[in-house]
Amino acid sequence: MNTNVTIGQQIKQINDAIERMVNNSLRQSDLTLVQIWVLMALYEKEDKTYSLKELEHILGVAQSTCAGIVNRLAIKKLVDCFTDPSDKRIKLVRIMPAGEKCCQDARENMQEMDQIIVHGLTGEEQATLHALLQKIYDNVNPK
Repeated sequence: MNTNVTIGQQIKQINDAIERMVNNSLRQSDLTLVQIWVLMALYEKEDKTYSLKELEHILGVAQSTCAGIVNRLAIKKLVDCFTDPSDKRIKLVRIMPAGEKCCQDARENMQEMDQIIVHGLTGEEQATLHALLQKIYDNVNPK
């Protein structure tokens, strides 16, 4: 173990490696990880619809960035964009059947990625890892 690398650097390296692997697997579908995050957020919502403002908040990105992501998904016919009938200022985004199919495929890929991540760890080590990661997250994301 290289003790010259900080824990933060290790976490960043792991995140970067996972993101590269995921984006490489998504490339064949012409999607990116952030596009899948949008689709998954919509897919998991009961009415399958969010406002653009809500998606900005979920992703933690600027309005222009979120609009670009959503527009690319709309071009691919994975989401439908429309205005709220009761307030024309509000832009809504709803997942379409093709987007739902992408989410089902993404779930399978996530399960495969989890298996790669924990390969060689015992069940107890996996539980410990999960608990430690939750503690780290809670430390950097105080409520």
